[in-house]
Amino acid sequence: MEDTTSTSTRRGAAVEADELLGDDHEAFAAALSGEATGPVAVVGDPFAGRETVLDQAERELDATRVTLDPGDGVDRVREALGDGAVVVEDCQHLYERRVGGFAALAAFLDDLATVDATVVTGWNRYAWAYLTAVRGLDREFPVALELRPLPGNRVAEHVLGRYDDLPDFTADDPEDGGFVVTTRREVGWRGWSVSVPVPRLNVVPVKERLSDGDPDPRDVTFGRLAAVSKGNVGVATAIWEANRGTEVRPSDVAVPGLDRDLDREEAFCLRLVLAKERARRTRLSAVVDGIDRVLGRLERDGLVAVEDGTVRLVPAALPAAADATERSRVL
Repeated sequence: MEDTTSTSTRRGAAVEADELLGDDHEAFAAALSGEATGPVAVVGDPFAGRETVLDQAERELDATRVTLDPGDGVDRVREALGDGAVVVEDCQHLYERRVGGFAALAAFLDDLATVDATVVTGWNRYAWAYLTAVRGLDREFPVALELRPLPGNRVAEHVLGRYDDLPDFTADDPEDGGFVVTTRREVGWRGWSVSVPVPRLNVVPVKERLSDGDPDPRDVTFGRLAAVSKGNVGVATAIWEANRGTEVRPSDVAVPGLDRDLDREEAFCLRLVLAKERARRTRLSAVVDGIDRVLGRLERDGLVAVEDGTVRLVPAALPAAADATERSRVL
């Protein structure tokens, strides 16, 4: 699969998570040397392996680990600074999209500017992009490593490595359809709004049909899994869990879709959860009108899960959530 991840971070690099791991540790050590004269940012999609890279940083640096939760402030980090290397996970919880919501982030960045020890930070990619656009966050990190999508063969290694028993891989019936999928879009005219079906080409089976030769069903299955998960191993694992059986065909690999457009409040709420990965319902209610109805619709769509006052992004629904919010042009 072609690497389509942006590398717009200042003095940054796009890398696979696997490149920062391994027994020789050379790639990881290189990432923390040379230009690493200040804090390091590890940036990646939800579920894409940031925590694995941060685990390695903790071991390599013998660092203190701080994992931030929704609502945590800078004091959680300050307690660990000044006593050697520190790894700070889920830094996207240090800001909120409200008036005065950047105070904790600003204090954290001020603290980083005065620390001599290595500090490795983990960031959700959507939060990083937003904060770079509105606060110039990327200027504060001399080294920013952006995790790129994995190709199909690496997705297969990671997913199948979790299981002892493997399924039988079977080719699809070539007469089966699936070239066209239909979604619904809201169309407005003179104050009226109507939902209309919109057909579009499903490029994954089209590419499979146009490929040369008689491909191995296993390769086709994981090529499709890498495509629909966008190379995100966490998303791929969730999709695999939902669809696997004793026999697997390429067409069994399906990602939850969204067959409607989101309204303004739905798109904004979903973007907040996408950037946070998990958020307190009470915090969302302060900035999203009609939060109960909005969350109810998003939960019925399979995009979020709400439990004990916490709203979480559903891993398998990440591609649909990202596409839906980007169509709505929410940063």
